[in-house]
Amino acid sequence: MAAESWHAARLVPTSGIDGAEERERRSVSALLAVLAAVPEFGAAVAATLGAPCGRIETFVDVPFRVGDLVFAPGGLIRVTRGACRWTALVEVKTGCDAIPADRLGTCLSLAREQGFDAVVTISNEVPAVPAPCLPTVDEARRLQISWSQLLCKAVAARGAVNEDRAWILGELIGYLEHPRSGTVAFDDMGEAWEPAREALAAGTLRAEDHAATEVAARFDELLRFASLRLGVEATPALSRKESVDPALRTHALAERLVDEGTLTGAIRIPGSAGLLHVTVDLRADRLACYVDMDTPRDGRPATKANWVERQLRNAPSTVRVEQQQELRSFRISQEFPMGTGRAGFVGSVLTAITTFYEDVVQNIRTRSAAVPRMRSGEAVAGAL
Repeated sequence: MAAESWHAARLVPTSGIDGAEERERRSVSALLAVLAAVPEFGAAVAATLGAPCGRIETFVDVPFRVGDLVFAPGGLIRVTRGACRWTALVEVKTGCDAIPADRLGTCLSLAREQGFDAVVTISNEVPAVPAPCLPTVDEARRLQISWSQLLCKAVAARGAVNEDRAWILGELIGYLEHPRSGTVAFDDMGEAWEPAREALAAGTLRAEDHAATEVAARFDELLRFASLRLGVEATPALSRKESVDPALRTHALAERLVDEGTLTGAIRIPGSAGLLHVTVDLRADRLACYVDMDTPRDGRPATKANWVERQLRNAPSTVRVEQQQELRSFRISQEFPMGTGRAGFVGSVLTAITTFYEDVVQNIRTRSAAVPRMRSGEAVAGAL
C-alpha cells in the first residue's frame, strides 16, 4: 500500500472518529489535557473565563447523582491557588450542533447544587460580540467560548513556551484545525440565505423579516470568525452602543441590506493603518475589501504618494489606490470573486479578508507602530 495513504501518528489522532459523540469526547479530552499540561495556555484560557491564576486540574466524564440517574458532564476544570478553588463544569458540541437546553439546564442546576463557579460551554457558535457571563440566581454562571477562540489562544501561546510545550500545543492545534474534528466550522450562511436573496431580487424583502435579520446576524458572526481566523487579536469594529446591544447593529445591517442590497462591516487590528472594511453588494455580486490610510502631515503631495507606493510595491496588480481629501488619506481597495451558495459565499469572504490582510494591510506601516503579521504556514482556523 502506498505511503501516501498512511495516517501520521499524532498525539491526538483524527483517524477513527466515528460520529458526533466520538468527536465531542475526543475534542474535550484533548483540550482539557493540554490545558493542564501547558500552564501558559491554561492560564490564558482561565483568564478568559474569569478564573484565578493557579494550578489547573482537568477531568472528563465526572459522574454526579441527579435524582435517580447518574449524570456526567463533558468535563470539569478545577483551578487552585492557595486556599482559593475555582471549579467549572464543561459541556461541548462540535460541527453545527448546539447543546440541548435540557442538558444545559441540568449542568446549571448541578453547578448551583455543588457550589461550583461556572458552566463552560464550548461550540462553534461565534457571536458577533464576545458573549458576557450569564449569571443565574444562585451565582452559578454560564461562560460561552468558541473552538475558534481556543484555537487562537493555543496558536498565541505556542510562541511563548519551551520546545516540548510548543510540540504539545502543535498537536492540539493540528487536531482542532483538521476538518474531521468538527471543532472549527463556519461553513454556510444558514437556511435564511437563499430566501433572503430571492426576496431581495424580487424587491419584497423587508428589514423586519426573519430572513433579513437572520442574514444580518449571520454576517456579523462571519466577521467575528474571520477576525479570529487572522490570529492577530483582531476584533469586529463596533460602536459602544452596538457592543452593549448587538441587536442595534443587526437592525441597521438589515435595513441597509433591504435599502442598498449590501452587507458591510469592519475589523479592527491593533497597530494597523486603519480598519479593514468588507463590503458585499448582493445585487451586483461584488465583494471588496479596503482600508483608509492617513498620510504623513508633512511633505509634498508627490512625496506622500511615493510613500504609499513604496509600501505597496509587492501588492497584487488588482489593488487600487484612491486619493482622499487632497492627499490627506488614501483608500486602498481590492475586489474579489464572490462565491455562490451558502458555503461558497462564506469561503469567498474568508479568503478575501485573509488575502487582503496578508497582501496589503500587514505591509502598511504607520509612523508609530509595526503591524502584526500573520503567522506563516499556520492556518489559524483551518480550511473550510
